[in-house]
Amino acid sequence: MTVTLESLSDSRNTLARLCLLAVRAADKAWKGVDPLRVRESWNRTNVDFITLFAALQTRAASDAMDSSTLMLAEQGDYVRPDGIANPMAFGTGFAPSGIDLESYFSIPVTRTLQAIKSGVGESDAMQIGRATLRQMSTQALEDTSVSAMGVSITQRAGVGYVRVESPDCCPRCAILAGKYFRHSQNFLRHPKCHGTTIPCKGRDKAEKQGWITDPMDRFNRMSEAEQDKVFGHADAQAIRDGADIYQVVNAHRGMRPIGRGNIRMTTSEGTSRYGWSRMIRKYGYGQRQRRRLTPEGIYSFNLPREQTIELLKREGYILPDKWREQVPELRRSQWLHDNGYRQGRHEELTAAQKRLLNARLRYEAALDGRNPYQPGKPVTPDVLAKAENSYRRWLSSNGEKYIQ
Repeated sequence: MTVTLESLSDSRNTLARLCLLAVRAADKAWKGVDPLRVRESWNRTNVDFITLFAALQTRAASDAMDSSTLMLAEQGDYVRPDGIANPMAFGTGFAPSGIDLESYFSIPVTRTLQAIKSGVGESDAMQIGRATLRQMSTQALEDTSVSAMGVSITQRAGVGYVRVESPDCCPRCAILAGKYFRHSQNFLRHPKCHGTTIPCKGRDKAEKQGWITDPMDRFNRMSEAEQDKVFGHADAQAIRDGADIYQVVNAHRGMRPIGRGNIRMTTSEGTSRYGWSRMIRKYGYGQRQRRRLTPEGIYSFNLPREQTIELLKREGYILPDKWREQVPELRRSQWLHDNGYRQGRHEELTAAQKRLLNARLRYEAALDGRNPYQPGKPVTPDVLAKAENSYRRWLSSNGEKYIQ
């Protein structure tokens, strides 16, 4: 399967750059670890790394959401979402699985200590920890991107996705590549998996684009040596002898949806007094909240799309329309005493409020069929995608500028 979408290529390049930044930050943080006091020294040096990593997660989520609209636009489609997806919900100090980043990034420390205990030299043990930290950093960013893309796809009626893999992917990914999946079907991954998705408006559209493929077509295009390299000699020979490729590959089960197995399906992020998710749950649904579901936890229920959308809204991953405008008053209602004088209340719009208002007006104009960028010109899917992405960016930051 050959995919030539420019936005897909741009998205992959951006994610690769973010992963490179994460790896460099991981290397810098690991240099501060003392082999004689691995855990104690890591606890002192990991604060800046975890803060930076959370910011990278937000950027990865934002880019994935933007890419989903742009990829649909390249196919000539725009599907209005049920609400605006919130990239900030993916960069709040938690891994995609729901584990807090501090616990998540303690695993390299544990593996280093285990290596030392088993008799591995200090230098080699430290290299094991460094390699583990690098791999986990890359994996978490890629998982964040896939998870955010899934939220953007789910909130668009009739949109699913096609799985895209690299030519050197593993057998388990190879048999899933070129398949169309509904929004509620989890993106199966394994450690070091680099697969991604293309949003598409229905299976028929994906077939017309030539993206639906049979794994046997790919297998037959390989040389015998390539088949042996990818599938292993025994499995490749079995397939050449007529065995079903799915039966052969699935004999080596091991893939998991993000968030299953020993990974948590919920997180406590956003559930504090002024937490975004807690406010939505309290004032939008009249419910109290201590923990919230991760996106993968929601998908695992395999609910109808409408119920899935409602859960994503309830858990704070999709922002209700104009919800940000209610936040100041909601937070003020929760103050334990009157501290209005500290808030610098002004009747005029701030620069941040103006940015958010202008972005919303541009998006609404595009939805109404008026081109906000070139008056008099037709409103194309590209224009709609651009207006939505701009509105999402300013809505998620409440109009405040932040470093990209």
